Amino acid sequence: MTNFFAAIPSGILEKIGDMNLSIESESCHDAVSDVLSKTVLSGGKRLRPMLCFLMGSYFNIDINELDPFAKSIEMVHAASLAHDDVVDNATQRRGEPSINIVASNKKAVLAGDYLLADVIYTLASQGDLTIVKEMSKVIQDLALGEWIQSDAIEQRAYTQELIERIAHYKTASVMSWCTWIGAYAAKAPSEICDQAKEFGHRVGLAFQMMDDTLDFASTSDKDFLLDVKNGVVNSVILEWLLIHPAKYEAYKKGESLESLWNEDRIDEAVKIVEARAREHMNIASNCLNSICDYLVANGMDKEEAMKKMAPLEYIMSFIIDRNH
Repeated sequence: MTNFFAAIPSGILEKIGDMNLSIESESCHDAVSDVLSKTVLSGGKRLRPMLCFLMGSYFNIDINELDPFAKSIEMVHAASLAHDDVVDNATQRRGEPSINIVASNKKAVLAGDYLLADVIYTLASQGDLTIVKEMSKVIQDLALGEWIQSDAIEQRAYTQELIERIAHYKTASVMSWCTWIGAYAAKAPSEICDQAKEFGHRVGLAFQMMDDTLDFASTSDKDFLLDVKNGVVNSVILEWLLIHPAKYEAYKKGESLESLWNEDRIDEAVKIVEARAREHMNIASNCLNSICDYLVANGMDKEEAMKKMAPLEYIMSFIIDRNH
């Protein structure tokens, strides 16, 4: 992590470190604010606001303008964690009791709902309906992704397309908003905003795929084989099942993943997913280069553009190479 933070401009690191995630509404019940601050709003890498600031910096705008947007996307992410902890019957989050344990399932859902409402109120106060619409779509995607995943667990009919669709809704939609807002706030033309959004989309898909591989790395900080134990088919498990057709058929007929699991050819499945993640990162890199060409064509010095692009490239490398 030391090398990761060293690659991020100090001004942006300070913004992340000083970010105030408290709910500013005077009407917020103290108990709601308290339980959120102790759980889903506590800790985390703040990767999403970091992407907001880095993309805004790439477009050479004052990153202070992005404060409400960076805070909003992190709060949406936190709301999704509150809801996920209920859906997943979680007991811990980042090494501490999860929000549904600290409060209750009902209060965890209500706290998540309050966060989402607070985000929409904050963004609406900025006076730009496009931003509100784009964030509303992200919130829709998060709910839809969880719904589709729930159906998939019940139906046991996974495909690569379905796995990627879930990743789009649950992960990539958030990251694509993070990178889109920097371009939009800079008043870049729509086609360049689309490139920025596509960059975040591809980074998000790669992030989720690499996160799936960590479930099978004994050196990871994640619980070893957590998805297998929970009966969740992620991108690596799907590839492993496809490599073992008989086991896949047994799974479809109702056998548990944990009872079918062994390590035979798991490395092969991991490599397939890693290669797919790298393909998404290659497309993301092309998006960055297209943005660079636009910026240089509109007066930015090429060396400056490359310097501002470097932290985004480092994040891409970090996601591919991370082990936690």
